[in-house]
Parts: sequence; structure tokens; C-alpha cells
Amino acid sequence: MGIIDHPVLLFALLLVVLLGVVEIGFRLGLRAAATGDEKFHEQIVGARNGIVTLLSLLLGFMLPMSLTRFDQRRHFAIEEAKAIGTTSLRAQMLPEPARSKSHDLMREYVDARLKFFEAGLHAEKLQAADLGAKQLQNELWKQSVAAAQLSPTPITALFAQSLNQMIDLSEERLAALENRIPSSIWLMLVLISLLTCLTVGCSLRRRFVLSMLVTPLMIAIVMALIADLDSPRSGLIRIDQQSMQRVQSDIKAAP
Repeated sequence: MGIIDHPVLLFALLLVVLLGVVEIGFRLGLRAAATGDEKFHEQIVGARNGIVTLLSLLLGFMLPMSLTRFDQRRHFAIEEAKAIGTTSLRAQMLPEPARSKSHDLMREYVDARLKFFEAGLHAEKLQAADLGAKQLQNELWKQSVAAAQLSPTPITALFAQSLNQMIDLSEERLAALENRIPSSIWLMLVLISLLTCLTVGCSLRRRFVLSMLVTPLMIAIVMALIADLDSPRSGLIRIDQQSMQRVQSDIKAAP
């Protein structure tokens, strides 16, 4: 989503632009004040208060929305690691040669999943890791079918069940990564922020640095925080892969 995926850059850009808009509004307000039009100032103050209230409500609504998406992605990260670990343990109960082949495939699969989530915004690495993971899923399913045909026991049924859950969770986790705040909402927030800073500048009677800085700074901080929570592959707030890394270590240590 472009600059939304770079929260620090978004913060800096918003702060500079909004400060410039406050300055423009301040100069427009000085021109109106030079004519002695007090009614103009009263109208601007009323508009400012209304727009500030609206923006506060919108930002207050957006922050929980981004937090919910962040928690959902973290939940799926843990659930997928658990599913991979369970599938790997059940693979050890399969008859040979499915047991050895499945173990090797599971080791490659957890590596591919880690590469997918550590690729950041690199499109080629993401595509290669995703394609590799899907191919390994197909190979694992073939091993499950072969084991079920060779030895149709409750053990093979349990392995097929956990494998199916693992594949489903990989798709659910991908869908959670793609569940982002729509661009139209970001555009609306930016427009209302610009109007807010313009009216704040117009309402000032004299230049005071703190008054001109506070509103743009607060808007830039909150919007950058929302963008950071909404960016699963970049930013300062990231979902760690410790659960998946522990599963990777356990699979490699397994005989």
C-alpha cells in the first residue's frame, strides 16, 4: 500500500505537510483579521472545533480496528506453529517410507514458512517462498494419501486431519495479512487532517510555535501508529516468529 507500509516515513511526511497547512491557514487568518472581520474568526473557530471532534472520533475508531487486525495476525501465527508441530509429531507415527519422507518435507515446509514471513516487502522472495510452501503442502498431502492407502488406520487419519488443519491455517494467516485498512479510509483521514490543520491555522491570532505544532504532531503520531499496526511486513511493531522458530528447532532435533 505504498507509503502506508513505511510508518516512519509516513510520520515525517505528514508532520511536514500538516505544519505547512497550518502555516497557510495562519496567513489566511491574518488577512481576514486585517479587515477586522470578527464574524469570520468566530465561524472558523466553530468549524475548527467540529472538524477536530470528527477527526478525534475517526482516529479513535481506527486505532482499535488496527489493533484487532494485529491481534488476529498474532493469533494465527501461534495457531499455525501449533498445527505444524502437531503434524510433525503425528508424522513420526506413520509407517515407512511415508514417515521419513513426511519428516523431511515438514522440515523444508517450516523453513519455507519462516522465509515467507521474513521476506518483508521483497515481492520476489515472497512469491518464491509462497510457491515453495504450496508445493510442499501438495507433496505432504500425497504422502498422506499414500500412507492411508497402504495402512488405513486411525493414526493415518489423525495425520491427515492435522495436515488439513495446517494447510487451512496457512491460508487463514495469509488472508489475515491481506486484511488491511482500505485506501479510501486513509484518503478520508488525510483530507480531514488537512482541513483540521487549515482551520487551526486560521483560528490563530498570532504566531505561537507550540499551538502550531501540537495538532499536526498529534495527528502524525496517531496515524503513523495506526499504519504501523496495520503493516504486517514492515514498521517498528512486528509480530515475532518465536513460536515458528521453536517448532523449526524441534523438527530439526527430532530423529
